[in-house]
Amino acid sequence: MPAYVDVINKILSLGTIFLQVVIFFIVLNLIFFKNRTNPFLIFIKKYTFIFGFLASLGAFTLSLFYSEVVGFPPCELCWIQRIFLYPQLILFSMELYKKDRSIVDFSIVFAVIGSIVSIYHIYIENGGSSNLGCAALNPTNTNQVSCAIRYIYEFGYITMPIMSLTLSLFIIVILLNYKFFSRMK
Repeated sequence: MPAYVDVINKILSLGTIFLQVVIFFIVLNLIFFKNRTNPFLIFIKKYTFIFGFLASLGAFTLSLFYSEVVGFPPCELCWIQRIFLYPQLILFSMELYKKDRSIVDFSIVFAVIGSIVSIYHIYIENGGSSNLGCAALNPTNTNQVSCAIRYIYEFGYITMPIMSLTLSLFIIVILLNYKFFSRMK
């Protein structure tokens, strides 16, 4: 593995931790400081679709970077997570172009399902059993990649499924904040 991949892994892991802190502060504000004048929540609402677009673009680009450039083959659960991630980029792009705001519910549904798959992937990665045709469970099938392999493991807990879960939760939280402020008008 080239040395630059380690640097990218560290940067992405720090970015994941930063996003987790942002999610925490958004949720904290939504629970305890939810009002029309909260400047932090207003800022998040104002730039919801730009944040969503940039987050989904980054995840799209980096997932392709890891599989196509670095050569980490995606497992079955990674493919499923991508199925719910890639449309996010299209939805946020459409929203930025058309200013329609009708993507919110669709995007939340994709993010919730992606979160569920990510949580299951984290479970498998940490030794849980799977009913999937995973290579770890069927060593005779060499065409499949094990869902338990950790290509990234930084700071004792950051893995690809953790990154995917963080992104999905970020999208859910910013869109729920958007819906909350849209209803307050």
